[in-house]
Amino acid sequence: MSRESLKSNGDKRIDFEINIEQSVQAQITHLSSQSEHQEIKRPGTFPDGRRTNSKLVYPIIYIGEQESSSPLVLANVMTGLCGRSVIFGYSLLELNIDIQREITKLLEFEGFPSKSSLGKPMDWEAKTVVDVLLEHKKALILLPNDVLFAREMGWNRLIEDVRTGARSTNRAVVNKLGRMVVTSEKQRSAYKQISNE
Repeated sequence: MSRESLKSNGDKRIDFEINIEQSVQAQITHLSSQSEHQEIKRPGTFPDGRRTNSKLVYPIIYIGEQESSSPLVLANVMTGLCGRSVIFGYSLLELNIDIQREITKLLEFEGFPSKSSLGKPMDWEAKTVVDVLLEHKKALILLPNDVLFAREMGWNRLIEDVRTGARSTNRAVVNKLGRMVVTSEKQRSAYKQISNE
């Protein structure tokens, strides 16, 4: 018998959840390396002109119409100084066609044109795409406590809770506090637990 066939359903669920987390981590790493390659700087400087050397990012997960075997990381929030941050990720036309259609409907609903004056599709930047998705509970800024919740309850439950409003998209807290989000007790303890693994 193979090792796979010896696993119980509970073990398979744990492996599946770990694979989702590994997939999300790989996407975060990819976007982080792309931002470094493009020399994207975190906002703000210290009085002596130095910038923060923080590597902390908060990934932004897409919550589409249909369940997915692995969440798509649309962008990373790169935290800077004084609560400021930069969003680095995929523009509208860099996403697959089905996701483009869904997001374009939301953009049009919010009053954004889908075509330029020349009739070409608009390629809205990642920040615009993310803002509209967060507004409609179609995205989640993933914080450490969310990861622990997903491990315990499952990624689909996390996503469903955001869709229904039972769980926050974390937009307001990240916009106002930036990297200081991890100073709250529940986020700090979740961050320490994940960091120690």
